[in-house]
Amino acid sequence: MGDLSAHHPWWQGPLVPTIRISHTSQAIADWLQENNFHLQNEPSIPTHHPRNGGCPSTIDLCLARDSTTQSVLSLAVDHDTTSDHSAVTVTLSLPMAPAPAVHRRCWRRANWGLFDRRVQSAGMDLLQLQGTDDTLQAITNITCLINQAVDEAVPLRVPWKVAAPWWNHSLTLAKQSFKRADRRARLQPSAANGEDSHYKCSKWSIMVWKAKTAYRIHQLENASTRTVWKTLKHHNTHHKPIPPLDGRPDFQGKCDVLRKALFPDTVQ
Repeated sequence: MGDLSAHHPWWQGPLVPTIRISHTSQAIADWLQENNFHLQNEPSIPTHHPRNGGCPSTIDLCLARDSTTQSVLSLAVDHDTTSDHSAVTVTLSLPMAPAPAVHRRCWRRANWGLFDRRVQSAGMDLLQLQGTDDTLQAITNITCLINQAVDEAVPLRVPWKVAAPWWNHSLTLAKQSFKRADRRARLQPSAANGEDSHYKCSKWSIMVWKAKTAYRIHQLENASTRTVWKTLKHHNTHHKPIPPLDGRPDFQGKCDVLRKALFPDTVQ
């Protein structure tokens, strides 16, 4: 993945008359094809917009081969940058070891009265310490006592909900961009700011839909006979009740109406 600065119909699409295929570009394309690389960019979507007014081009490419190709979930091109190059973000599905659990405490709900009573109940006498060994042992005892008091007086925080598995960094950037545009539209009302906020909101919504779809397709393609039904169950999250049929709101009544409509000859 990178800026190849090479123009070729494989990723550029039909070239304009002012751009020709150089020997270097053709050599790069031939080498990539010979080594079974697959282009992840969508052809003809520009990634470079020259500041001198030249024609936009597609030169920031992402290519993959072998097992890496199957791990690519999505590729997003964001033109909303301060550079003359668009931001190209690739989302990969890679095996990751679970992060170690970090137990955090809710200090706002601490019972400091219980903490004080727990420390006072130990009855430590720090006035009779003699020498370095006694001091070091007292430090160890105090540390253990404080930890025990904290365990009793300060509750643990409720773990945060795990992020959606289809979420990616591109969605984070798009959401941040939408929030900035929405804030700008509210603080500085104008037609241009309102249109920009609406555009970025729609763009973010479409990206969310595409990310969900790509993730579900990837799940189904890699599902086994044991996990496919679980995958479908998680995918069908919007269950709507069947409305009353022919004035019958109950389940048995709906079944009778459907049976009569679909199999009129068998209903007595």
